[in-house]
Amino acid sequence: MVYSIQMNLISILKSIALGVLEGITEFLPVSSTGHLILAGKVLKFESLSGTFEISIQLGAIIAVLFLYKDFFAHQFKPSNWMSEGNRKMLVAVVPFLIVGFFGYSFIKSMFSETVVLISLIFGGVCMICTDIFVKNKSVKTCSFDEISYKQALYIGLFQCFAFIPGMSRSGSTIVGGVLLGLDYKVATKFSFLLSVPVMFCAVAYELLKSFDSLTVSDLGLMGIAIVVSFFSGLASMVFLIKMIEKWKLVPFGVYRIILGVIGLVIIFN
Repeated sequence: MVYSIQMNLISILKSIALGVLEGITEFLPVSSTGHLILAGKVLKFESLSGTFEISIQLGAIIAVLFLYKDFFAHQFKPSNWMSEGNRKMLVAVVPFLIVGFFGYSFIKSMFSETVVLISLIFGGVCMICTDIFVKNKSVKTCSFDEISYKQALYIGLFQCFAFIPGMSRSGSTIVGGVLLGLDYKVATKFSFLLSVPVMFCAVAYELLKSFDSLTVSDLGLMGIAIVVSFFSGLASMVFLIKMIEKWKLVPFGVYRIILGVIGLVIIFN
């Protein structure tokens, strides 16, 4: 009995730790899924084979809805369902949904530490190169309303890189947005807003595919992590908005490269 209680307590503490990690890393361009896979390996929390890492993103979705509640309240009004802003978001989401639906099995097969570490390094290099490339270029899009349908589509295509564990959904969309002429702050806000339909569909599809294999204990642990990720996700978004304007992407790129290299050295030694 004592052993069982201890095991449950340990599982709850691990869920809380992963919830905090999910919330913090979901919106920073460092890959939340990649960090959860690595942390799950360290904490020996791997029983859900990717379902846990994907499902607890629900907390981050709620955090976006809370932070931008006025925006979504306006967009969700029946009279605004076909507004230009919603149409642009739909254009950006469609590529992600198509790739996710048809590539589900292949995507799940890539959930490994090696893929994450290589992707962290590659993505980090891309972020540093992006900052260098756009440093002396003029910004064409300085507000959400100015985003064109073409930009929305291309950002949606960039977002598909996020299916590779370690690449980062926010990182891919921000890099894509900046390369397409968006201001860093606008690219970051668009990334936040896109996360709601994208992550909701990903979480719903994952739960639909794996719900029969989940136990009451699994659902309870996910519920704890979702609540925790909501609060840490709010803090992460506020932090990123401030940091992205001042430091751009280089610090995140350097962090990714260092983490990836250290991880590979540990694995292959």
